Amino acid sequence: MGYYVGIDGGGTGSRFSIAGDDGVVFHTGAGGALNGNGLSIEGLKENLGAVIDECISVAGPVSDCAGLAIGAAGITNAKLKGEISAFLSERGFTDFGIYGDYETAFATAFPEGEGVLLISGTGSMCYGRTRGGLSARSGGYGHLIDDKGSAYDIAVQIMSAIVQAEDGRGEGTCLKDLVFEKLGISDVGELVGFVYAEDTSKGKIAALAQVLSDALEKDDACSISIAENVAKELSALVKAVKTRLNLGDAPVALWGSVLQNNEYIRGLLSKNLGGSTFLPDKDASVGALRLAMKRG
Repeated sequence: MGYYVGIDGGGTGSRFSIAGDDGVVFHTGAGGALNGNGLSIEGLKENLGAVIDECISVAGPVSDCAGLAIGAAGITNAKLKGEISAFLSERGFTDFGIYGDYETAFATAFPEGEGVLLISGTGSMCYGRTRGGLSARSGGYGHLIDDKGSAYDIAVQIMSAIVQAEDGRGEGTCLKDLVFEKLGISDVGELVGFVYAEDTSKGKIAALAQVLSDALEKDDACSISIAENVAKELSALVKAVKTRLNLGDAPVALWGSVLQNNEYIRGLLSKNLGGSTFLPDKDASVGALRLAMKRG
């Protein structure tokens, strides 16, 4: 019996699903990180190889694999995609697809192929597709010039509010105590040192966005303003895609850590977008698996 494999790779780990010809998943598992933006090609190949080895041990030889799909951030970069394609070919795969993480997430949320996906994690973007195959995206150009409404953007707004309150340009906020506690620091000078330290990654900064939920529970005025701004930016991403694709009534799937964990922002988005929002209940390896089966 042939089998299909769908793999979803993230910055800290990966998930994979295996199904038979009947489409029924008979094995799922986890592996190492598969993020083209944060791993060396050697590290990515090593982690991907380990996942492939487990799939083979569970489902059978590569010759029985009728389709394989991999989705991960950064993996569709032309040079990296070529490296991964060559690696898969060397391992014996003949029918495989390499996709952006937003494509596998979209396939998870919309098995029928039409809808709008809004992502707000470390970065942010929106992707939409019609049944006829037309697609459009907005945002997702990186934290230096875009990624509005993302965890990174939220963290920058939080730290900006703290330093402005410190020197009298802004109102007081409980965000200061929450951030200082999370970082284990005691003054703004240490906060500035954290931001500009050589080993402070985009991910470390984005992680500070988590404190916004706690501050919102305290009805902190500054935090409410940040949340409203985030919802406004994310709504703009969605409206741009819907307008370009004429998908005004399409539901919006919410994806990423900010939208999964911040109920307040989800509520604002639902209000801004007319209530047509939902959180998918499956991980993106399911979407990857669907793309793999479409190839077969």
